Amino acid sequence: MEIRSVRGMNDLLGEEIHQWVHVENKIRKVFESFGYQEIRTPVLEKLEVFSGTVGDETDIVEKQMYQVITDSETYVLRPEGTASFMRAVLEHKLHITGQPARFYYYLPMFRHERPQKGRLRQFHQFGAELINDPSPEADAELICLLDQIYQSLGISEYRVRINSVGCLQCRPTYKDKLKDFFQPHLTNLCEQCQKRFHRSPMRILDCKREGCREIAKAAPLITHALCIECKTHHDRFKTCLTQAKVTFEEDPYIVRGLDYYSRSAFEFTSQLLGAQDALGGGGRYDGLSARFGETPFPAVGFGLGMERLMIALAEKQNLPKATSTPTFFLAPLGEKAFEFLYPLSLHLKRQGIWCEISYDKSKGLKWLLKQANRVNAHYSLLLGDEELKTGISILKDMKLGTQENIPIVSLSAELLRRTHREP
Repeated sequence: MEIRSVRGMNDLLGEEIHQWVHVENKIRKVFESFGYQEIRTPVLEKLEVFSGTVGDETDIVEKQMYQVITDSETYVLRPEGTASFMRAVLEHKLHITGQPARFYYYLPMFRHERPQKGRLRQFHQFGAELINDPSPEADAELICLLDQIYQSLGISEYRVRINSVGCLQCRPTYKDKLKDFFQPHLTNLCEQCQKRFHRSPMRILDCKREGCREIAKAAPLITHALCIECKTHHDRFKTCLTQAKVTFEEDPYIVRGLDYYSRSAFEFTSQLLGAQDALGGGGRYDGLSARFGETPFPAVGFGLGMERLMIALAEKQNLPKATSTPTFFLAPLGEKAFEFLYPLSLHLKRQGIWCEISYDKSKGLKWLLKQANRVNAHYSLLLGDEELKTGISILKDMKLGTQENIPIVSLSAELLRRTHREP
């Protein structure tokens, strides 16, 4: 039996982990500078959190959710972040003050789809959500936040594409216009778009198949069907982005893939990713709380996929090399030396200093120095019976190849001094 990870669910280790943590920390700093507080939701949610909110006929609900079925309940592994976030908001009444509140999360998501570059069955996503603010300025803030994240990581090769998907008042009329347009072309659309024609005709505009894209080029645009309120909101949204010096382009084919979006929708795309070019995206979802049976309140957010971001950073050759190595390697030559160095190693670690020590008390000097080189330690501390008798230890600089004698009575203080720690 071959033991392997589940297809589309990858291990992270070694230098890759170092790179991920480096990027994660930078992103967290940007969130904090914009005033966003972290929230974490469970991996497992009730089926209804997504089936009644994301949309029963979306790909996520129809065929991509991992289900856990018990005698009394059906649960799913979280396929996306916003519906889980809204469940938490409503459960803990985070919205009842009516005041704007900002949250972010960094969580694994699960979707049973065909694994490919930048699209895995377990993927990791940063998300930002701003509730209780209906203004176009809030929409612009989310784009500025996402823009700042990419800029802070040294990525500038992307396009910011925006659109308005209307609201419950103007969108039904637009959907009827789309159906009238696509009806004569129905047999020429792909199988998926033929299904979308009946349940969500706007999503035909987002199809990546060349034949469907060619037909959709002549479709009526939603910008010509917006109600006065949506048009005013969209115009102000664009003004805010201009004032923020964020370069953007209007794209009437940005419709997003989930049913809960309204008004502003946006995507960041990058040629660094190849065909699957979406770096991140989001939009406004004022009506999502109503799908939970609660009073509607304003909300806007985005999702940023870490796997795709890491691909873009690798393409830019903008990922750090793993440079974290031990400061000290403690090399005990014999039992007595080990009994002295073992508590010293723990003392250094408790001071926040990375040191390694060999637990094998039978090894000689040559083997110990080879181990110090293997872990790339800056210093090796050599201590044996002779050094214990004389009261002098040997500190070897592995980078420079030099060594010096350190009195054992002041050894701890001297090692701390070399790492700029107080004894």
